[in-house]
Order: sequence, then C-alpha cells, then structure tokens
Amino acid sequence: MISVEKLKSTLGFSSAGNKLSKAFRLNVNHDVLKRSNEDRFSMGNPFADNHDYGKPSLPRSHIILHSVAMFFTFIAVCTMAAVAGFQAKWFSVSGGTGFVLFLLLLSLFLTIILMIVPIVYDRWDRLNRPAQFLAQTRSTLILHAFGTLLMLLAAFIVTISAWTEKGCKNPSNDPHSDLGDSYKSGLQNWCKTKKASAIFDWFSSITWSILLVLTILAFRREQKANRRELMVLPPASDGISYSNIQPADEEQLDDKSESARGYTPDVYRKTDTTYHHPASARTVHSPPSVDHHPMLSRTSIDVYGAFDGDGMPRADEPSRTMQLAYTDPYAQIRQSLMNASNVTQSTHIPGISSGPPVYAGYRQH
Repeated sequence: MISVEKLKSTLGFSSAGNKLSKAFRLNVNHDVLKRSNEDRFSMGNPFADNHDYGKPSLPRSHIILHSVAMFFTFIAVCTMAAVAGFQAKWFSVSGGTGFVLFLLLLSLFLTIILMIVPIVYDRWDRLNRPAQFLAQTRSTLILHAFGTLLMLLAAFIVTISAWTEKGCKNPSNDPHSDLGDSYKSGLQNWCKTKKASAIFDWFSSITWSILLVLTILAFRREQKANRRELMVLPPASDGISYSNIQPADEEQLDDKSESARGYTPDVYRKTDTTYHHPASARTVHSPPSVDHHPMLSRTSIDVYGAFDGDGMPRADEPSRTMQLAYTDPYAQIRQSLMNASNVTQSTHIPGISSGPPVYAGYRQH
C-alpha cells in the first residue's frame, strides 16, 4: 500500500509533470490578489539561479496569446490557400499570393515553436537546448518582433490587394474577364475570401503585437532589476578589488602602513657591548663600532638571502635586507685585526704613530 502511494506521488506530483498543469490550474491561494502584475506577465527562466521549478516556463498569458495567434494564422492560411487555388484553376498563382502564403506559414511555424518547446520541456524534460534559448527574454523579444513584422507585412499586402483589385469592384474590369461568365461569377467569392484573409491577418498581427509589448515590458523589468542588483548588492567573490576591502581590513592596512612609514633603521644600535665606548674616550685608533644583529632563524631559498614570507618588520627591528647590509664580513675581519693591534699599542700622541703596527701571530724584525 505504501509503495503504491509513493508511485502515485512520483507520477502525479513531480515538479516536471506539474509545470504544465500549474499554468491552467485554479489558484486557491487567498493571497493571490497581493501579487503584482509583474509576476503574472513576467517571463519565466528555468535556467536562472534560484528558479522555482514548480512554476511553468511559459506564462499563462503567453500560452493564451500564442494559441489565439495560432488560430488566426491558421484560418488566414486556409483562406489564402483558397485564393491561390482559384488563381491556379484559371491562370496561375500570382507572386503576391505566393509570398503571402510563405509569410503566413512561417509565422504559423514560429508560433508553434514558441509555444510547444517550453511545454515539452516542462512536461517531459525534453528539448533542453531550444528551451534554454527561448528562456532568455532577449531571444523571445527578437522572435516576437520578427513574428509581428511577418504578420504586419502579410496583412498590409492582402489588404491593399483585396480592396484595390479592379475585378472586386467590377468583374468586367478584371484583366482576366475574357475567361467567361463562370470566372466572373466565382470572382465575387474570391474577393470575399481574400478580404476575410486580410481580416484574420490583422487579428493575428494584433495578437503578435500584444506578445511583443509584454516581452518588452519583461525585458525592461529585467534590465532594471539587474541594474539595481549591481548598484546595491556587494560583490559575491573575494577577488582582487578595492571594493572587497572591509572597513576593519582597511584600518589594519592603515596601521601597518603608518608603522612602515614611521620606521627608521637604528644604524647606531649595538648589540655587542664589548666595543661600546663613549664618545669622549675614543681615540684616533679607536675601532669603529660594528653592529652584530642576530640573523633570522629561517633559511634562505636563494644565494641572496631572500626567503619566503618576508613581511613588514616591526618598529623595533630592522628588515632582513638591512641586517645583511649591517653585517659586513670585511668589517668584522678589520675589526678583529684592529682589536689585536690595539692590545699591544702604548699610549701615544694622537695623530703620530709610535712605531710599526704590531700584528698578532707575526714576528717582528
């Protein structure tokens, strides 16, 4: 019993199977009057994000208008085919009649495609590619404008031909009046059929025009909504952009930049107190003080001393580049030699050397 109920719910209440029925189902929602007309005539895009898949792809108003346009176009095709048959019986089908038949058949085919493709997609989940193309409001706008142009052109041609034909006013003035009385008697019915075809052409043109207006309104509504989203909504991705910087991040960046701008390397800072003499006790041969900064514990990734992840130094320490600049190996060697010679030197007058320099590890001759 439970499996039968599940099967019924799967076949009868699937989202894909109910889209078409929802377009014609009576809405018993008490809040239906609160909805705006925009939702009633808006174009449904089943391929858009956050789309309600229970909603039909083609609105009910568009289904009705397409059905009406299809009916009027089909009647116009039938009446125009009767006009072409009368011409083919007595002489030959004129170029204007053949061209109008082509326009009417093309318009009928376009109407069928615009209505059948969304219904097939909603009902049986077929024709995905054409449905994806027709789901775009820009595409339907172009196709509706093309269909309206076709029907207007056909209506103008048939109207001008039916109401300006010489044989319709007086059968004796028709260019083919020499074909006999039977031709003249059938000419009156031919003119009435042609005028009826023109009337149905105009009805179909009006229906296409209504479809075009609704599509233009939906297209403008989507453009305004997209423009409003671009102005109001924040960016969804954390790409490289100044707009993605939050106020808190901006304050942190400002603090770091200020500390970096306010940093001045302490050139005269000494970590080795052995050679830290006051300025008054220095002599000419007093060795210059050399900074001995501790090197960073991380190993370098190249021969130049650079390493990965070198950030901004703190205010109380120099950067790695400055440490490498301060720690000169030649200065260390010179310092060690001058310290060794300074031990054996005696007090002397500043500026006058008391003897040859004494170097540790060498014999004097």
